[in-house]
Amino acid sequence: MRRLFSTLAVAAGSAAMILSTLSSTATPVAAQAPVARPAAPEREGPVAAGDFTFAGWQAVATYRPAGPVRGVVVFLSGDGGWNLGVVDMAKALAEQGVAVAGISTPALQKRLDGDAETCVNPNYALQALAQDYEHRLGLPRYIKPILAGYSSGATIAYAALAQAPAGTWRGAVSLGFGPDIGGTKPWCAIPGVTVSRIAKPEAGWLFSAAPRLSAPWLVLQGTIDQVVSPAATRAFTRQIPQAQLVELPKVGHGFSVEANWMPQFKAAFAPLLEPQPNPAPVVPLANVADLPLTIVADPAARHTDLMAVMYSGDGGWAGIDRDLAAKLAAAGVPVVGVDSLSYFWNARTPAEAGRDAGRIVEHFAREWHRPKVIFVGYSFGADDLAYIVGNLPPAIRPMVTRLSMLGLSGTADFQFHLASWLDIGGANALPTLPAIERLRGTPMQCIRGEEEKHSACPAIPAGLAEQVLLPGGHHFGDNGDALAAAVLRGLL
Repeated sequence: MRRLFSTLAVAAGSAAMILSTLSSTATPVAAQAPVARPAAPEREGPVAAGDFTFAGWQAVATYRPAGPVRGVVVFLSGDGGWNLGVVDMAKALAEQGVAVAGISTPALQKRLDGDAETCVNPNYALQALAQDYEHRLGLPRYIKPILAGYSSGATIAYAALAQAPAGTWRGAVSLGFGPDIGGTKPWCAIPGVTVSRIAKPEAGWLFSAAPRLSAPWLVLQGTIDQVVSPAATRAFTRQIPQAQLVELPKVGHGFSVEANWMPQFKAAFAPLLEPQPNPAPVVPLANVADLPLTIVADPAARHTDLMAVMYSGDGGWAGIDRDLAAKLAAAGVPVVGVDSLSYFWNARTPAEAGRDAGRIVEHFAREWHRPKVIFVGYSFGADDLAYIVGNLPPAIRPMVTRLSMLGLSGTADFQFHLASWLDIGGANALPTLPAIERLRGTPMQCIRGEEEKHSACPAIPAGLAEQVLLPGGHHFGDNGDALAAAVLRGLL
């Protein structure tokens, strides 16, 4: 049963929220999904509806616009699954040029509760699904997706955005939001958010308001909703700087009369579909403007003779990559970050990647007056690193001071595909160890987490690379300070 919240009481002079559930004797309000509507003519504008099976899940519903794809939305249903009103919402988005992947929230929860992980974090699965879908669409480049959800899906959309590393989602949109979700497995840590176990009206979890989010969160809330309290939602969103609440008069939890909410629904997505302006480069990029680069430099840092070229994991330039780059820059080592998801979205060859890396080093070494370079790669980026450095132009190779491979696996891919998310080598995967062995004489280090079970670091022949063991698993406990200290050890 969907949660039933009474109004939010805010104590005078206090920002604390008091959320209380209706007693078990109260009459429940049935609102499992947007209510069925009277038959209406089909909307104008062709929308290609279909489905695909993702990594053993049940079918994912898809809605593709007839024209160019302006954006991609991963849409989570309410408790009733993928049917009724959420289908109409997805079609409305597709008519605006948005490709939509529709997911049954009950099926997602069953999958998350039943997997081998000790806590819930839906981001890995949802981001992998979005990337797989975009490949199936044949998009020429990766579009950062928007996460959307209705009712229980609205809660997951909020929690996932709060939990995700910065740069994962373009933003999130929640319809009929309440801060609790059913389930027995605990949620993984969410920065600044308290997740409390609750027993009524069903076993589950209650989320507090995040002190900040890494992307915009838009909430559409009906003012006559009897399932979640409009006042509670208003008080909740006021605590989050990145949240924007759109209140919908005459709209209940079922979003039944489209005329009362459809214009606001479309408007909520509009700013998230606008192209994101690129920040002004800190140095001219003329010679490398075709590459997906992020420049991280700290003008207040001391000047050293080092720069770094860093290849991200297959999640793109987000989270651990951003954090580590900032730490290196603060230590006086400016970073040229390569978004591996974007760069390897289409197939590359090791030779091509090596030439591009050479262009990067040549350009920024001249601009920054840095004669030495360290190459850093995380996960997907670490796997490709030895091949990239091995194919650098001869004039660049002597500048390489160190290779730091973080979270190394046994195979390297030069195009993103779903298998990379599932820890399965693709059909064209190359073994990492031979490429590493060919770099004998080049200083290298292999950094792995104590809890990593599938690291290729131990397989590297003794003496070929420094072995560094850090606390945590594949994400190193998100400890950017420890990673930066390891990468720079003995260099400054």
